Order: sequence, then structure tokens, then C-alpha cells
Amino acid sequence: MQKRTATNRTVRPGQLGVACALLVAVVVSAMGVVYSTYQSRQLFNEVQQLHRAEWTLEEDWERLLLEQSTWASHARVSKIAERELDMISPDPATMRVVP
Repeated sequence: MQKRTATNRTVRPGQLGVACALLVAVVVSAMGVVYSTYQSRQLFNEVQQLHRAEWTLEEDWERLLLEQSTWASHARVSKIAERELDMISPDPATMRVVP
């Protein structure tokens, strides 16, 4: 049986530079992917927070609209006008309709 010996390969000067350049390109690309993923997660988190704030503001707006309609209801305004300002509805016989 023959014994195999390692063959000596010579590396050309250009091959080492290309290998190093490719290694640097792979590392830079990997770092770019990591940074891109990080930015994506940060932006997604920010979008989620903004959605929560939007929902909260919409709930507040709906509550304020309901409160406004309650405060401005005709029955409530009439009741306060009669009770606090001593206002009364005029007698229909004394009313004049102006054309």
C-alpha cells in the first residue's frame, strides 16, 4: 500500500488577496444583515407603540364626543335654563312669526 503525502500547493499572490477580500465582503454583508434585522425590529416596535397610541386617542375621541352630546342635549340645556337662569318658554299667544 502506498502512503499518500500532502501535496504542496503554492498560493499565488493574487489568490490570497481575493480570498481576503471575499472574507471581508462576507463579514460586512453579515453585519449588514444583523443591522438591518435590528432596525426592522426597532421600527416594528415603534409602529406597534404608535398603533396603541392611535387606539387610545380614538377611544378618548369617542368618549369626548359622547360627553359633548350629553352636555349639549336639548333637554339638559332647557332644564338648566329654567332652573339656573329663571328662563321660561314664551306663551305661544304672544309669539309673532316674522316672515
